Amino acid sequence: MNTQGDPDRLPPPLGAGRGGGQREAASPPPKPSPLAALNAHIAQASQAAAGVPRSSAGQWPELRSAQRFRETWERLGAEEAVVKATHRAPENAGPLNSHMLVLRTLGLMRELSPHYLRRFLSHTETLLWLEQAQGQLKAPAGKGKVVKAARPKK
Repeated sequence: MNTQGDPDRLPPPLGAGRGGGQREAASPPPKPSPLAALNAHIAQASQAAAGVPRSSAGQWPELRSAQRFRETWERLGAEEAVVKATHRAPENAGPLNSHMLVLRTLGLMRELSPHYLRRFLSHTETLLWLEQAQGQLKAPAGKGKVVKAARPKK
């Protein structure tokens, strides 16, 4: 037995590597300890009770206090946006003025369903951001000469 290269290395088992004709079956993975199984069960049950599944990245769910803070901040931001828009309303606008119609709609939304108003404002802000980003992409980078494609001669 040659263990001269590494003194901590053990010699192979009797049947291994000697052409004994028998191959060992792959051993099944070891079962988790009872404590590890209990911890996994408790974590799964607590996530199911909270209704917030844990992401595959291993991040913990958001704290309830942070959720309440974020929701309150969104609610206050939506209300402030509607109030600011109302103050910028045209003074002598007619009943079919588009600006006034939008302001009335936002006011009714705020009264009937504040949650829907927040979602609506979030979507409109996203659309506005996308429109601005698209405008920046279309803007020419410089005063370069525009090259026209040559037409094939007939």
